[in-house]
Amino acid sequence: MKNKVLLILIGVATIYITEVALAKNVYFGSAPETVPVAYGAATIVRFEEPVKTVSNAADFMIRPVSPDTPDYAVLSVEPRQKLAKADVVFILASGDMATLRLKSVPAEAKLKVESVYDIKSQKALVENRAAATPYIGRLELITAMIRGDQVTGYEVKKESHEIASGIPETKVTLLKTYTGGDFKGFVYEVENLASDRSLEIDVRGARFGEPNQAVLGYTERSILEGAKSSSNKTLLVMVTKPTASSSEALLPIRITKPGNQNSKG
Repeated sequence: MKNKVLLILIGVATIYITEVALAKNVYFGSAPETVPVAYGAATIVRFEEPVKTVSNAADFMIRPVSPDTPDYAVLSVEPRQKLAKADVVFILASGDMATLRLKSVPAEAKLKVESVYDIKSQKALVENRAAATPYIGRLELITAMIRGDQVTGYEVKKESHEIASGIPETKVTLLKTYTGGDFKGFVYEVENLASDRSLEIDVRGARFGEPNQAVLGYTERSILEGAKSSSNKTLLVMVTKPTASSSEALLPIRITKPGNQNSKG
């Protein structure tokens, strides 16, 4: 007898676990969301809060799963006819309206459709995604930019246009922009085209508009030697406030050492 009871309990637990595992999330918003339901079987729809009213549901039998202890957040849906289809409106306790396009499918196809649906608001989806997105600070952002990595929450756009530096024979090219988070990022390539002088880059002097929106900077090489040297170019990486524009950038480049002594490869 004990073995039979244990077997029954295991069977119930297995059914419950399977039911939970098969649940499909459906996020409702302003447009109807399609929910296929098998004819001749009960499909369970679970809401995050109790349902107050249901309308336009004449072709479906909708009731609490447990009639003895009714929970109006967990409902059973059964089509009354084989070709039942309707945009059924569920008014929730909070006043939110979920419109589900219930559509009957043949009984033989019931194994191909979900038996349990979790109905959630699109607002909850957005909030969950926001909560799941890790905070990216300025140090994390600039580190990722230096490495050339993708950054969660940021869109990386490849660029390829020159920026005026204000210094003759100096080429500055914007390579990438990072946008979408609490900061904005710019990756430049700076190249010294003159053979008779060196350039110095001091990231502390960078300016992006007034008031200055520069936050943090990094360069691989602070001194750029003459054009004949292999050390005549470098990357300049800048993190700014999100409203900064590259068109307002005053990059911290200056002539430091004229002459050929710094132009050796």
